[in-house]
Amino acid sequence: MMNTEDVVNPWQMQLRAHSKRKISRDTVTLAFDLLPLADFACLILSGYLGTLIYCTVTGDGLSADIWSIHKTRIIILALLAPVLLYDRKLRDATGHISLWNLAGNTVMRFIKFSGAALTLGFLTHSLVDVPRGLAVTWLAIGLVLVTVLRMLLVRELRVLERIGVLCESVAIVGAGPVADRLIQQLLHARPDSMEIVGIFDDRMADPATHETRQPAALNRPVGTLQDLLDIGKTRKIDWVLLTMPCTAENRLLSMIHTLKALSVPVGLCPENVGLLLPYRMIDYVADGLPVTLLADRPIRHWAAIIKSVEDVLLGGLLLLLLLPIMGLIALAIRLEGAGPILFRQPRHGANNDVFDIFKFRTMRWSADAEQGPLKQTSVDDMRITPVGRLLRKTSLDELPQLFNVLRGEMSLVGPRPHAVNMRTEDRLGHEITDEYPHRHRVKPGMTGWAQVNGSRGATDTREQLRRRVELDIQYVENWSLLFDIKILLLTFWVVLRGTNAR
Repeated sequence: MMNTEDVVNPWQMQLRAHSKRKISRDTVTLAFDLLPLADFACLILSGYLGTLIYCTVTGDGLSADIWSIHKTRIIILALLAPVLLYDRKLRDATGHISLWNLAGNTVMRFIKFSGAALTLGFLTHSLVDVPRGLAVTWLAIGLVLVTVLRMLLVRELRVLERIGVLCESVAIVGAGPVADRLIQQLLHARPDSMEIVGIFDDRMADPATHETRQPAALNRPVGTLQDLLDIGKTRKIDWVLLTMPCTAENRLLSMIHTLKALSVPVGLCPENVGLLLPYRMIDYVADGLPVTLLADRPIRHWAAIIKSVEDVLLGGLLLLLLLPIMGLIALAIRLEGAGPILFRQPRHGANNDVFDIFKFRTMRWSADAEQGPLKQTSVDDMRITPVGRLLRKTSLDELPQLFNVLRGEMSLVGPRPHAVNMRTEDRLGHEITDEYPHRHRVKPGMTGWAQVNGSRGATDTREQLRRRVELDIQYVENWSLLFDIKILLLTFWVVLRGTNAR
């Protein structure tokens, strides 16, 4: 009969045989915690380099007087950098974010920092005598230093993970299907930098023989909680994850009480780990009630503010620039015949709300026709007027939707709003694809990712509708300011080509 020592000692010897890690996850966390301080230093360094370059270009050489005059202002404004450039999600995103996306995110944060620094400077009148060339040079060098610093940090961490120097050690408490799925998920997410210490479960020990069983699904050694406590004395463990159901409250409390002897974070793994149901996002409701966030607003917080500013600023600017053209179009419609200049139609907006969209009227007006059922426009629709055909071909009939944008009913970029009760092959959109309502999670747009990818005009077939919804969902789930700018630039090219215009 095997006693407890015969089981524990070989188990401990096997774990001690593992190679020692040269860099722990705590060191990595500390590096990211020190990143705000590094950002501050980068802004000070960029201020000095910017002064040097500015004085050299202007022919004065490095003037001690110029640096002494402006260094205090630079230091004060640089204090904003740790607050506005800090990204608490960067630490968790290093494993899957691309370096180019990282650079794009950093640029967006630096734009916020620049705007806040310049606004504060002008409000306090502390930048009145600062040369514009010096300010631009300072911010440009600061952007380069901050971006390169993050890219180098993430790149080096990935190299360390790939060669096995940096590794996250996880111990799992509780054997069973949840533990099996958890191990597969961890190893799939970080195959080169994840070390599973093992599965520990007091129930795996048979009281009759004191032998330790192996879990059926995974060929991994299993120990008890006492084994885990002994191992924690001799090696570094980053996480202890419990895989029991939260309803086993007494057992969980007992385990937590026991595991507190280890100075290690202890977490409860969600039972749906490894399944299609989302489980990663945690949020808080009311007075700090923790919940698992299964779905969220696709554009929120700062992203929502940035998109609103984009709509107001760009929308207002475009409206001012295009007012003369819109006036000429209105005159042409009025001279062509009777009827209103603008066409209003109920469309689905954000949260499936209904609003009236504005367009230049392109069809022959009839009071009776407005009371009839909705009929989609076809390519050779006889109802379209000569002026209307030109407007549709050039998409100029969509210009009045700038008023919808400024009223907050639409965005410049987003899924195109469909008419209420619009049908494709005599079926409503949600009857063809169950993802159809998901496109209404954001405001509709004057242009969108679907339109610049050829899905423009009427949807005559189910395949066309499914393709458009698929592209709309891609936009909703991957929104960024750079994505919007890309779509706007592509829109001009699509309009010039007149692709699928109706």
